Amino acid sequence: MYSLDVYLEIYYQNLSEHEKIDMIFHIYGGVMLKFGSIMRATNKFHKKSIFSNIAVEMNADEIFEYTSDNDVCFVQVLLITEIIMNYKEPMHLALVQCLDVYLEIYYQNLSEHEKIDMIFHIYGGVMLKFGSIMRATNKFHKKSIFSNIAVEMNADEIFEYTSDNDVCFVQVLLITEIIMNYKEPMHLALVQWYDFTSSVNPYLYECPLLEKTNIFNLIEIEAINDIIHIIPRFIDNNEFLVNKFLF
Repeated sequence: MYSLDVYLEIYYQNLSEHEKIDMIFHIYGGVMLKFGSIMRATNKFHKKSIFSNIAVEMNADEIFEYTSDNDVCFVQVLLITEIIMNYKEPMHLALVQCLDVYLEIYYQNLSEHEKIDMIFHIYGGVMLKFGSIMRATNKFHKKSIFSNIAVEMNADEIFEYTSDNDVCFVQVLLITEIIMNYKEPMHLALVQWYDFTSSVNPYLYECPLLEKTNIFNLIEIEAINDIIHIIPRFIDNNEFLVNKFLF
């Protein structure tokens, strides 16, 4: 089992120097596994929600990170995706563990015999607190759009990232709402992080000079400041400028 960043890193390494990165992101309610079983992650299976529990065979270099049963770990599927980058072979991925930190809060508050009901919504866009619309969809006027955003970091997180006055930059890949046991919903975004290309010369033309990292996280939508305009630099396939002169 590999994390999403491992898959995408393979594609980045195989891109030519000036090749543009095009991405198509599909979401499926179910998929047939190699032995014929159907794995599901949907709210609409015979008018009920179903999120399959699966056994995952771990690689030797990963097994030390998890408690396993004869090198097999157990997870619940939350999302089934297909990602196609630059029209190459598609990556078929399942989101299974990224939500642990958020869901742990809910598990701790459940009574001993309380049943866990979960509703999982996917959105193509959402309005942020200052009125901007954040999007993550393949179907915006027949084109794909995955918004770049500014994220205000918590004091205990800021040391992990190079920031611009405590603000970091990410690209949104997925917008979700999760409701567990009919409590307050969690509004989350799956994002890919940018970082500064250099700690010595982090700015160009007074704008942050960034590169895409292989770090993917779920963040709370309430932590998002606003939409930002990021410009690719064509002299390098992984250099970007934050256009601060637009806002």
